[in-house]
Amino acid sequence: MDIQNVDRSLLKSVVREIILEDVSIFKETIKEILQEHKVIGIHAEQARKERLEQLIEDDFKKYDEVFKALA
Repeated sequence: MDIQNVDRSLLKSVVREIILEDVSIFKETIKEILQEHKVIGIHAEQARKERLEQLIEDDFKKYDEVFKALA
């Protein structure tokens, strides 16, 4: 994907719709990206993986109203 040619307003609109529709889709996507870049995954330490997953969950809980307000 050529990031320079991405319509930023369209991208933001899509992300907002996903968050409003089902935030779990967005969270799962973040987890998949982290796994693809080997930040978390099969070979990662279980404690580190759990800590990262908890941080993601905590952030989504903490900023849930912010995400909704942005949309």
